[in-house]
Amino acid sequence: YKKGRLADKLIDGFCSIGIAIPSFWLAMIVIYVFGYMLDLFPILGMTTAGVEESLADKLHHLVLPGFVLMIAFLPELTRYVRSSTIGQLSQDYVAVQRAYGESDITIVFRHVLRNVLLPIVTIAGMSLPILVTGAIVTETVFGWPGIGPYFVKAIQGFDYPVVMAVMLISAALVIIGNLLADLLYVLIDPRIKEMR
Repeated sequence: YKKGRLADKLIDGFCSIGIAIPSFWLAMIVIYVFGYMLDLFPILGMTTAGVEESLADKLHHLVLPGFVLMIAFLPELTRYVRSSTIGQLSQDYVAVQRAYGESDITIVFRHVLRNVLLPIVTIAGMSLPILVTGAIVTETVFGWPGIGPYFVKAIQGFDYPVVMAVMLISAALVIIGNLLADLLYVLIDPRIKEMR
């Protein structure tokens, strides 16, 4: 919406840096800065050793891995939203709405956003298996006992049943992600329900 302005350039620069940074390198930098130098968050593991398990402790351990995963996915998604919005703003229906006297904010949030959300929902649905089984590097760096390190150990130990089970989970998540995306399509744009 603010194409070519300072905010657009800053967000685009952030996205370029976020796409270029490998997740393992970002994870190590985040651990060094926020875990070691500033001592704000725990560096490794899912819970604090010797402390009774609690939701607050697990959430405290989740901050750094969650941040790294967010930085891994957010820039590409942001770029896609930006390019899709620019494409929608050049469509004829936007010019018609402006001719009817609609404000730019109303046009963006009522008309453009609905059309931009459809491909975004598809991308989010396809990201589901990557978030669950594809966070191998992040889980390994942060010492989280998740599917990622378990999958790596199974490959190294030639444990084929475990490898096949993880691949089956990943395939099931692809199907579930597509199903959820299709269901969300109807909520975002009711016209899809009427298509046969």
